[in-house]
Amino acid sequence: MTECEKKLLLSEEAYNALMERFSSAQKPIVTQVNYYFDTDDFAMNRQDTTCRIRLKDGQYKATMKRHTAGTDQSHAGLDHNAFTDMGLKLWGALTTHRCVLLKNPHLEVVLDRNEYLGYTDYELEIEYLPEYEKEARAILHFFQDALTRQKGFCKKIGYCETAPCKSNRFFKRIQKEKAT
Repeated sequence: MTECEKKLLLSEEAYNALMERFSSAQKPIVTQVNYYFDTDDFAMNRQDTTCRIRLKDGQYKATMKRHTAGTDQSHAGLDHNAFTDMGLKLWGALTTHRCVLLKNPHLEVVLDRNEYLGYTDYELEIEYLPEYEKEARAILHFFQDALTRQKGFCKKIGYCETAPCKSNRFFKRIQKEKAT
């Protein structure tokens, strides 16, 4: 299965402003927890592969995702016993508090507050079917423009290349802590 995502990393102020403007009391915050696995030397992360178990709505789901460098795409799949066969160990968890701003059969726009390793970051994420890339890009530009007019709201503005996926941010933080 191919997944396509566009992301903006946000400052806390930008996140709060978007939550206030685009969400309402009727839009619940959904919490999911990703447990990330890798080898002792982070071989999977270096190969742009994420191994995780996600807890969402009381159910666990194991996934292995291969990220395609330089694109918005990743491919999900899992072989039987993949985690144990590769000698992976649990490195920690990333908890996402998600508010869905827009959802239709072709794309979903969400605001995420991510907590991991004593750190919190914020992002706007657009998940879409490959044939709706143009619409996803237009929505991303809409939010970029709205935030750019609000001086200082965005820490980083960009696509997948400049806004790394959650697992890459998680493992970068682990490696930084391990180095100190």
